[in-house]
Amino acid sequence: MIAAIGAFDGFHMGHRTLLDRARALASERDTAWGIITFQRHPDNLLGGSDFRSLFLLDEQALLREYCGVPAVHRIIFTQAVANMLPQEFLDYIALQYGVSGVVVGEDFRFGKGRSGTLAVLREECERRKWSLDIMPLLLHEGEPVSSSRIRDAVIAGDMCGAWEMLGYPFFCRSRVVRGDRRGHSLGFPTANLEVHGDKISPATGVYATLVFCEGIWRIGAANLGCNPTFEGEREVRFEVNLLDYEGDLYDRTLTVFMLRRVRNEKRFADAEGLRRQMVSDVEVVRKTAREALASHEEMWKRFARLGSCSASASVL
Repeated sequence: MIAAIGAFDGFHMGHRTLLDRARALASERDTAWGIITFQRHPDNLLGGSDFRSLFLLDEQALLREYCGVPAVHRIIFTQAVANMLPQEFLDYIALQYGVSGVVVGEDFRFGKGRSGTLAVLREECERRKWSLDIMPLLLHEGEPVSSSRIRDAVIAGDMCGAWEMLGYPFFCRSRVVRGDRRGHSLGFPTANLEVHGDKISPATGVYATLVFCEGIWRIGAANLGCNPTFEGEREVRFEVNLLDYEGDLYDRTLTVFMLRRVRNEKRFADAEGLRRQMVSDVEVVRKTAREALASHEEMWKRFARLGSCSASASVL
């Protein structure tokens, strides 16, 4: 097997160079290819409990389909794995996965204390008669594309920057749960989505989104925040109003693609002030989403065809 190896917190544009190379090598040699990664991101163990993933496992499964990855092999990252010497780690993947070639990025390090440098990897691959391809880092605005830069963009609410580095919009996949139905009283009924504590959270505010629901892409105005206009609201909530949709979404799982942050969270003097602002927000959201649909039509069709979405894809 040709193995692309890395942490792969989702698949950003830099990762895609590794995937493309592994796919091409496997085709040339008429062999299998796939990814070797970790069930638990190494930074989650080594960096402390504050680490949050870009994408959860079910979201990564969606991206695996989107990127056409035939196999993902996950090693549960424990302290024992972290303590493996570079040679021990390579012995392990050789035994478990039948590796014949390795594809990594030029910043790749592995083994205890990151002691497995590229020089060590090259020497070990030669000894084992494995091919080795080291891919140059992909740059965005003069800096290497990385999951940490994408996390920073998401935290800042910079969905456009995150999209450019990911190659697709940042998204959240969550189950709809019961809310307080306050949106209904304002004329903007919302689906209240579960917030996952182990996933990175965007900056609070209002976002233009697209949600694939009942066979079509629907435009959504999402709010992430504490509803500061109303007394007693402190816990962060993630709510989305699907424009022009009537129906009960309770207990469904929605995949919400976050296109652009429309504005910051703001406290209004009263509910009527909030309602007037929401009318204005919806117009910006609608325009943003329609432009995104028109300019990336093939991407939306591909996402709609995936197993986790309905096969009867169309675009509003």
